Amino acid sequence: MLAFTGYLDESGTHDGSEVTIMGGLVARADQWKRFQKGFDKAKMKHSFRVFHTKKFKKKTGDFKGWTNDQCLALIRDLAPLTAVGLTDGVAISLDNATFERYYKGDGKPNKARLDSKYGLCFRMCIYHFVLETMKRKYRKKIPDLYIVLEAGHQNSGDAQRIFLEMKKEFESLGINMLRTLTLATKDDCDPLMMADFVAHSTLMINRRARAAGRTVPASETVPRKMTGITHFESTPEGLANIRAHILEKAIRKRA
Repeated sequence: MLAFTGYLDESGTHDGSEVTIMGGLVARADQWKRFQKGFDKAKMKHSFRVFHTKKFKKKTGDFKGWTNDQCLALIRDLAPLTAVGLTDGVAISLDNATFERYYKGDGKPNKARLDSKYGLCFRMCIYHFVLETMKRKYRKKIPDLYIVLEAGHQNSGDAQRIFLEMKKEFESLGINMLRTLTLATKDDCDPLMMADFVAHSTLMINRRARAAGRTVPASETVPRKMTGITHFESTPEGLANIRAHILEKAIRKRA
C-alpha cells in the first residue's frame, strides 16, 4: 500500500513572537529514503550531527567556529535534497493578536473546545497534507498518511487530541487514511530538521516583512518536478469563520 509521511515543526512559540508558525514537508516512503541517503552523505561530509536552523544561523552547537564559506557549502548540498524529490511542503503563519481577537474572542461559548495557537496551526497543516495526499491515489485507492511532529512543546498533547479528532472525522466520511501521530526529536529523526528549516525560514520572512511595514512576498510558480511550499496566512475573516464552524459543530453535537 502506498504511504506518505509528513514531518512538522513549529517556530516563534518560545520568544514572545507576534506570530506562531508551523511548517513541514510530506513525501512518499521512497522519496524520504532518497532524502535520507543524501542527508547522511551531507552529515558525513560536513561533520555535523543535528541541523538546527537557529544554531546554524548563530554558528553554535554543531556549527560553532564555522566560516561563512562552510555554511554556504552545506546549504548548497542540502538545498537539492528538499527542493527536488519530495511531494509538497506547507507553512502556516498565525498572527497572535488576530487569533486572540477573532478566534478566541470572549472565551468558549456553548462549551466548544477551541484549539490553542499551536493546535490550530497543526490542524491546518494536517488538512493540507490530507488534501495533497488524496490527490495522489494509487490504483484508485487513497494512500495512508502518517504524521511525525517535533516533540517537547507544551501543547503537543493538544496536537494528539486534534489528530484523533480529525482521524475520526475523516473516517466518518469514509476516508480511512490518517494512521498515526508520532512525537520525535531532531536527534532521532532527520526529516524533522528540514521541517524546522521550513518553519524557521517562514518566521524570518514574516518578521522581515513586519519590520519593513509590508506584506509577505507574493508566491511564485514552482517549476515542474520541484517541491513547492504552500504558505497560509491567518486573516480576521478566516479565523472568525473557523470559530463559527466549531461553535456550530458543538451545537449540533449537543442536539
